[in-house]
Amino acid sequence: MGWRIYAASATGKSHLDKGIPCQDAFAFHADGDVLVAVVCDGAGSAASSDVGSRLTADTVVRNLAAAWAKQGDASATSEQAVFELAAAAVLEARAALIAVAGAAQAELSSYAATLVGFVGDAERGWFFHIGDGLGVAEAADAQTHAARVSAPENGEYANETYFVTGEAWREHLRVLAVPYPVARLNLMSDGAMPFAMEKGNAGLYRPFIDPVARYLASVDEDAGSRALFGTLDDPRTHGITSDDKTLLIALRV
Repeated sequence: MGWRIYAASATGKSHLDKGIPCQDAFAFHADGDVLVAVVCDGAGSAASSDVGSRLTADTVVRNLAAAWAKQGDASATSEQAVFELAAAAVLEARAALIAVAGAAQAELSSYAATLVGFVGDAERGWFFHIGDGLGVAEAADAQTHAARVSAPENGEYANETYFVTGEAWREHLRVLAVPYPVARLNLMSDGAMPFAMEKGNAGLYRPFIDPVARYLASVDEDAGSRALFGTLDDPRTHGITSDDKTLLIALRV
């Protein structure tokens, strides 16, 4: 058994109009039954958040995958154990961001990004999450196991959230257990949520996600990721959201 992973990021219309690069990023690592995957969304108000989201995604996946391989799944049978593994990976990402900010003589907040990720194996998994973005884990037997949703955390205002670069990042790092084998994992930035999720984020919007997933299951990762990018980059999405859009779908095979 293993994973097939399809992922793409598309620049939102608001950034296209202003000549701003996509501030979303994703990264993943699959080794047999083990999957580590992350989606990051750079803060729109932060000057170098595209760099921040890319560096955060890459660093967290690399460090968490290495820690998982070293310690094995037996060391991560509780949410607290996974919290500490995820926190250690975020600390590595923060150190990398601090180094980049120092070299550029910039504030750490210039690299602000959110984080939603997943780590799991053949038996179970866990979401880890700072800020907005969203994750949905689906079981093969949907009649027995309801999908687990790791929902966004926003502040007092709808457009306020929390970042890996924030001083209180550890207080806002959340872990959610998925106590069953995952058949399909969905990670997304908040720009993809208006058409990938139902209103209120109670569940996936089936008229969108199910045809996409069926097509992906029929093609290889490269072809599927190109098709996913085409879907996210379709001008018709501009009427739904002007934000950058990232969607990562991992299928158990």
